[in-house]
Amino acid sequence: MAFGTGTHPTTQLCLALTEDFFSSKESSKGIRVIDIGCGSGILSIAGLKLGAEKALGVDIDPDAIRAAGENASLNGVSDKFELGIGSVAEVQAGKFSIQKAQLVLANILAPVLVQLLEQGLGELVMLDGWLILSGILAEQSPEVESALEKHGFCQVSRCQMGDWVALAAYR
Repeated sequence: MAFGTGTHPTTQLCLALTEDFFSSKESSKGIRVIDIGCGSGILSIAGLKLGAEKALGVDIDPDAIRAAGENASLNGVSDKFELGIGSVAEVQAGKFSIQKAQLVLANILAPVLVQLLEQGLGELVMLDGWLILSGILAEQSPEVESALEKHGFCQVSRCQMGDWVALAAYR
C-alpha cells in the first residue's frame, strides 16, 4: 500500500498549500507539477484537478507507482500524469518528460527533505515557482527552513497542524 490516503495532517497541509499556489495564479495554463515521493499520487492528482497541464510523480517504491497509476485512472487524469521509479537524480538526468516545474511537491520526513535539497531538489523548481515541503515535525522545521534559505528560497507560508508543519517557498 502506498503512502497518501489524504487523511494525514502532512497530506492535508500539502493540499492546502497546493490550493494556495493555484489561487495565486491568474491562469493555470501551462503549469507543470513534480511530486517527489509521490506515494498514492494524491498531491499530483490534486494539482491536475486544480488546473495543472501536466504532472510527474516519482517514487522509489514500485508499489507506490502502481497505486498512483490506478488512482490517476480512477480520477480521469492518466493522460496528463507521468509516473516513474526514481527521485531527484532521475528527474535531473532527463529520464522523464518534465525536468522542471512551476510547482514541486515533496511530502517526506524532514531529514530526507534536507538530503533531497542537498541533492538538487530546488533545481527542479522554475524561476518564480513554488516548492512545497511537508512531512516535517514542528521541532525539525527550523532545520528545513535553513536548508531552504541556503538553497536560495524565500518562504511564502508555514502551516502547522498538530505536530506537523508544511512549508511553501519560492525562488
